[in-house]
Amino acid sequence: MGILCSGSFVADILVPDLPYIGSPGSLTYAPNGICLSPGGHSANVAIDLAQLETDDVYTVGSIGEDEMGRFLVDQLKNRGVNPLPEIYENSTTAKNVALMVKGEDRRYISELTANSLLTTEHLQASINKVKPRIFYQGTLGGLPDIEKNLPEILENTQESLNFIDVIMPSNGWGYLESAYPSIHIFHANQLEAYNLTGENDPHRAISRLNNLGVTFIIISDAQNGVVVGTQNHHVEMPAYQVTQRDATGAGDALSAGIISSIQKNNFTIDDIVNPDIMIELLLFGQAAGAACVTGIGATTNVTMKNVKSILEQQRDKVHSRTRMKRQ
Repeated sequence: MGILCSGSFVADILVPDLPYIGSPGSLTYAPNGICLSPGGHSANVAIDLAQLETDDVYTVGSIGEDEMGRFLVDQLKNRGVNPLPEIYENSTTAKNVALMVKGEDRRYISELTANSLLTTEHLQASINKVKPRIFYQGTLGGLPDIEKNLPEILENTQESLNFIDVIMPSNGWGYLESAYPSIHIFHANQLEAYNLTGENDPHRAISRLNNLGVTFIIISDAQNGVVVGTQNHHVEMPAYQVTQRDATGAGDALSAGIISSIQKNNFTIDDIVNPDIMIELLLFGQAAGAACVTGIGATTNVTMKNVKSILEQQRDKVHSRTRMKRQ
């Protein structure tokens, strides 16, 4: 039984290390080239898992019947992932352009095309085919048909450990209300968690989600680290210290690191609520997220070699600064 990742497929066009954005009519050369790579939550997490030497990884997303879609499928296969794309003849594969000026936050130019059209029917067929031990669903907030049927989808994966990852929604958070009691692991960043719960304090946000029925909540806050909680324990862990080149995909790498550790250790939901295991999952997951930001692109540097190097150098220090409190 493998891992099934579901969510968006996107072609990322990344322009790193720009000295500036030119005025209208000007020409700016990209000093370190223009990078084309697979992107989207489903593709990113799946590729990261494969590069973390996790076996039997499958990924679901929607693409157009075009050259960019074929590029994504080929890239996924070349990186050891089993793609299960839903292909739309009358749509195009989504593209995302990231302009990165030195010293400034990233500028995104994105399109909504096939990436938002994933259907419950295709996903259910993929679930029935793979029968995953772990089911990852990302891009919730941008997949209307999946959101509408989320409780049914989670019911169909009741034999799996599920991991739900959200983005800021276009039509509100109501789709989660009936799904909360079926969610095992829930990941949001600090802004998403605040927007969802109205709580600035991550500990209060976690408690609110626990009370709604979610078992295990992860709230990530970039270089500030993560806060994780269950009904009985909260863990607060600082981030690893690395030189950041590109933050694209860091949250996906964190998720992949946690999923990989769960899979390799054959952990169950009963195991991961143990605070000692929670800490071990975070140490590995955050190392994957830290590895991610040291390279250009969402998955480039998320490798077992890089993760092990970060762990060897900083694990003990981060562990010593980790705080656990009983609820």
